[in-house]
Amino acid sequence: MTLVVTRVATAEEKKINFELRLQVFVEDQGYDVAEEIDEYDEKDTTLHFLGKDTEQDKFVAAARVLMNPSTRTAKIGRVGLLPECRGKNYGVALMHGVEQLVADVADTYVLSAVYHRKGFYEKCGYQCVNDEIYIERTVDHCLMMKKREE
Repeated sequence: MTLVVTRVATAEEKKINFELRLQVFVEDQGYDVAEEIDEYDEKDTTLHFLGKDTEQDKFVAAARVLMNPSTRTAKIGRVGLLPECRGKNYGVALMHGVEQLVADVADTYVLSAVYHRKGFYEKCGYQCVNDEIYIERTVDHCLMMKKREE
């Protein structure tokens, strides 16, 4: 199975991105719908991504990147994968695809990881910045970082 990651380019693709995020984070994981789609989604420096399962010819993954052009930092977030597609390395493929698509404008990737899922991000090459655990959307998180590979 192959996951192809692309940057959202149309209003229809953005709608699909939002629908996937709502399914994963609101319906499946119980987050508040009012917090899932937020003011960052419409900023000029925000990029949205979709992952398509080529065998199913279906979008199954979504992610968002908040770019800081002055520091060349990409804050990756809202990384979601449909439940039936988990355990197939699609999450790793999504992360690598997003990183590759922003590599020309980012030297550093950061993310706020749900603490009990930090092992997944470590598998993708991220490391906790420090030992601090903080609450975000009522869940323990840690700040993780990865430098772009040359």
